[in-house]
Amino acid sequence: MAKIKGMCRNEDCEMCDQIQEAEKSNFKCEKCGKDLIPFGNKTSEPGGGPNKKLIGIIAGAVALLAIIGGIITFSGSGEETPKQEPVAVAPVDSDSIKAAQMEAENQRLKDSLAAVEAANAKKQETPAAKPSATPATPKPAASGSKNLGYATFKGSWPNDVNGRMIFTSSHVIDSKDPKKRVAEAGDYVIGEWADGHLVQGIWYGSDNQVKGSVIIGR
Repeated sequence: MAKIKGMCRNEDCEMCDQIQEAEKSNFKCEKCGKDLIPFGNKTSEPGGGPNKKLIGIIAGAVALLAIIGGIITFSGSGEETPKQEPVAVAPVDSDSIKAAQMEAENQRLKDSLAAVEAANAKKQETPAAKPSATPATPKPAASGSKNLGYATFKGSWPNDVNGRMIFTSSHVIDSKDPKKRVAEAGDYVIGEWADGHLVQGIWYGSDNQVKGSVIIGR
């Protein structure tokens, strides 16, 4: 049986925000056993995507609210409320809800990355401040690339608002990460570094697909 991709959203699981493959009949996290959220899988229904299913659900809910509003109006006027024929409401599709949640998560990741890029652009546009009478000696930063053994850092080490860490072997993304998330060879993280530690960033796989966001703080 073909396997499909999914993402675990259990924050207590060590594989949270990581993409896994599982059979559709047992679509659960291999670590914590919680249900996975579909990720990057095309719908098998021709012409029907998550957005169309979600629109159908919303349309059904709006129709039901309109009927309830009509009943309340007739009751308030003292007139006899006409009998209403039962209205068939579209059942809630769990796959549509999960797909909508995944779209919202992807949009949040994109917005986070855009914020990092905007901060970097603003920093480049800001004019340099005039030196004081006794200027402090800035901490030297190596630009270009730095080989860390398990990964190569592209940018200004150890501080960069838009650096890129490319992993050459399986390794914990950052020692300060409370979740101890592990990147595989070929994975990379783009984000903000301070004193050689990741502050926040977006984690990508070797196939350039988003695996999740990593927010540690300073």
